Amino acid sequence: MGELIEHADEGENVVRVNGERGESMVSLKVYQDVYHQVTGRTEEIRKRYSENLLVSFNEIQQLHHKMRQLCDVHEIVASNEIVTVFHEKERKEQFTSFERFHAYNSNTASPTVSVVLKYNFSILLPGLTRPQEYAVTIRLSSRVAIMRQLQEETPLFIRGRIYGFMTGHTAEVKVEYADYVIARAFLEAFDEWIKGCYKSPERKSARWLQRHSHTLPQIGRVSIGIATIYFALSALPSLIVGKTTTEELLRFAIVFVGGFHILMWLAWSTFKTLEETIDSYTEISYLDLNRGDKNLIEEFWRSNWRVYVKAGLSIFGALLIGVVSNKLSSFV
Repeated sequence: MGELIEHADEGENVVRVNGERGESMVSLKVYQDVYHQVTGRTEEIRKRYSENLLVSFNEIQQLHHKMRQLCDVHEIVASNEIVTVFHEKERKEQFTSFERFHAYNSNTASPTVSVVLKYNFSILLPGLTRPQEYAVTIRLSSRVAIMRQLQEETPLFIRGRIYGFMTGHTAEVKVEYADYVIARAFLEAFDEWIKGCYKSPERKSARWLQRHSHTLPQIGRVSIGIATIYFALSALPSLIVGKTTTEELLRFAIVFVGGFHILMWLAWSTFKTLEETIDSYTEISYLDLNRGDKNLIEEFWRSNWRVYVKAGLSIFGALLIGVVSNKLSSFV
């Protein structure tokens, strides 16, 4: 006969176990420990962040201290930590302790794509005879380095909006646990660290434009089309009142019909460029651990200024197209 296990209504820390020998009540901690020892399974909780983090070595060091301070309240039977630094072109460096990572060569010219800190703990909780295993994995990513990789590896025609999808998350924490209360403490410690990190302010106007940028080519074509038709109708009365030859009427039709199609194509191209420019704008978030990171950050600032210039030229081009549509009648 199998066993039915259900949570009791009497409280959150008691589990009722119904088996062949009748019903018995055990504490939740004991039940979790037995379940973990028998099945060898642990639960997992994960949380991702998209804040524009500006992370230097000092911030990572503070994060490490937070993780270690949290362990001081528990009886740690055994523990180890691994720090892995991922660079461009799939190159990585691995350190078997944070002290070794502290001696990391800051003169490295290869930018840092991400840093992964993994902590393994064997924690002996009060009232239990066997330790429980916990694994905390923290990933910090550099948005500017990921963008650099995308620019080098992604074809030009599919760039733009893909940047937002591929560079969204800048931090992630994953906890494999046997006791949710302890896992939650690790999450809260990481939340606190995130709140205390240096951040680049989020520009809500840029986010709003990116959400609606896909409508710009259609809006541009319709606007220029309406403007061209309006100017054509405005010029028509003066053409009809005077003595107009068939040649002048044909010229009028050719200029406005041909101009309409050309201006529509120019409007679509201009506003499509503006859409791609808006989509390619990315708010800065980085890991500043070595010389390569510093060079990449400076390059990112220059690149963002080019985005502003390109957007300005696109807007100027759109205004110029509007002026040309107004002057079509002068070509008749």
